Amino acid sequence: MNTQNHGQKAAGLGGVMEYPFDFQSYIQDRLRDIRDLDERHFAKEVLLNGMGKVIQTMERKYEDLQERVYQEIEPEHNQYEISMTVIDRHHFDPTNHTLFPVREEDLAKGGDAGLGEEGEEGELYVGTVFSQWDAPVEGEFNGTMSVGEETRKAVFLARPSRKYRKHIEALYDIFRANFIPWTTVNTAYLDKFYDIFLKLPRGEEMKEPLSWKDCQIEFGGHGGGIRYDMIPVWNIERIVFKSTDFVIPCIDGIYYEHEFLTESMGGADGYLIEPNEEILEIRHEKGRIIIKSLQETFESWQAFRLAQSPTEYSLDYQLPCLTNRKKDSFFRRYSGRHRGNLMTKHDLFRRIMELDIENYMEVTGYQILEDAQAFPMEEGMNWFIRDELFPMDQRKLLVLEFKEKKPGYFLSKGIIKFVISQMQLEISEYRCVGVTV
Repeated sequence: MNTQNHGQKAAGLGGVMEYPFDFQSYIQDRLRDIRDLDERHFAKEVLLNGMGKVIQTMERKYEDLQERVYQEIEPEHNQYEISMTVIDRHHFDPTNHTLFPVREEDLAKGGDAGLGEEGEEGELYVGTVFSQWDAPVEGEFNGTMSVGEETRKAVFLARPSRKYRKHIEALYDIFRANFIPWTTVNTAYLDKFYDIFLKLPRGEEMKEPLSWKDCQIEFGGHGGGIRYDMIPVWNIERIVFKSTDFVIPCIDGIYYEHEFLTESMGGADGYLIEPNEEILEIRHEKGRIIIKSLQETFESWQAFRLAQSPTEYSLDYQLPCLTNRKKDSFFRRYSGRHRGNLMTKHDLFRRIMELDIENYMEVTGYQILEDAQAFPMEEGMNWFIRDELFPMDQRKLLVLEFKEKKPGYFLSKGIIKFVISQMQLEISEYRCVGVTV
């Protein structure tokens, strides 16, 4: 088999033969069972040099056929894959055109201190931390705070941060407005951010905002994994645009159709238009997006570019990117045209391992349980999608079993949560649950 064909098979055809068989090694192994050397020599000539060449020829023909079928089935060119990582705020590189802050406010001078995150009564927001610890960082923690020249004992509260969630919810609404199918965004990093509040003594108020330099918090066993001034970045760039010369009146003369030309901006990237009160309809066509409006001219409409080129790692960008990308394969191309209900164990495992999780997790088995109460309901990464037709608490359980490739890794639970959330979008018969074994 030549190198080119081998590369093509590795790229997409490797999954066609579920159990590849090495005839040559098998024949040589069987030849060892022949004790008579003359007979062994004769069998070797017949089997390896005769039948072996026939087998190699047939394999090449099958590989060529597979390649032709593979190329005839067009891949799903997903221009809307989302990748995300976490960096130190001070190391953000504005010249990197593949990663952008999830919140522009995170780049403000002084970080997010004093931005007014809402706590309960008697609480003062201090800032947000990122945890590289596998266990949740929640509850009360002792520490000290500085007020002028005085240092006093204090109690701090940690809760999962909610400020990034609204950006995921807004992104889902934008996908819907653009009629683009939604794929679960891997929010494992976002789930590791925690808002820190100072618990004020009864009747005491503080008018001045606190910052990390004013506080010392004893996180206990979590301390070694707590990092300050970290922010999430993703491959979504916000673009502000205004009306251009591409204005086409509709037939009735009431509406205007504005063209947002995507082909001239880079055909590989995906583009979304943010809906607003002036936009009546958004329609995607090849190389352009048509925006229907009553306005002949407009200012400050917003679009989003989802960069699809390989992620660039600037200096001191260290943590890996998590994506919702799906690997290309023959079966994925074929099943994309014939997507139906889940039918086999092989189909289930294939769908899971198509996700970008191979460095962290491997699916090893599954169970179907009748008792819906065996596992409590947990919030997934698509918390904003409601399924009122088939209540989750009345479905059977599909329990997926995973083996960690990095035991104790701080993102492992988030990776499983991502898989379960995406599988739940594709499987309506069961409530999906993930466990490690």
